[in-house]
Amino acid sequence: MRWIPFVVLVSIAGAGCGSPRDQPPARTAAYRLVGSWQGKGNMTLGDVNSEGHFRIRWDTRDDDAMGSGTFRLTIRSGVSGRTLQVAVDHQGEGSGVVDFEDTPRTYDFLVESAHVNWSFTVEDVVPVQGNR
Repeated sequence: MRWIPFVVLVSIAGAGCGSPRDQPPARTAAYRLVGSWQGKGNMTLGDVNSEGHFRIRWDTRDDDAMGSGTFRLTIRSGVSGRTLQVAVDHQGEGSGVVDFEDTPRTYDFLVESAHVNWSFTVEDVVPVQGNR
């Protein structure tokens, strides 16, 4: 019975030992711009075709209401209008990046905003297989 912990330890240690060629190539991602929008107030922007994996870069500025301006960005199905995800719900000036993953389809974006200028871009994530 004393040798069981030793066997387990050797098995675990040996599991991580493999030659580099046994490991799959590293996968990285590239991004392809799908669209870019800016405005002030509420808007529906749509008919964006995507493979379903994209990122959104957003920015709000020039807050007329001194910190109480609002920006809400909702990702919706471009066919049914069904809400898929509230990507951003922000007050005041700011910026950020949101990753989204779903199925390939047409999307639209609902912007609900008050007292800020807003902008956002949508970039499809394109997998790229690299070498190690």
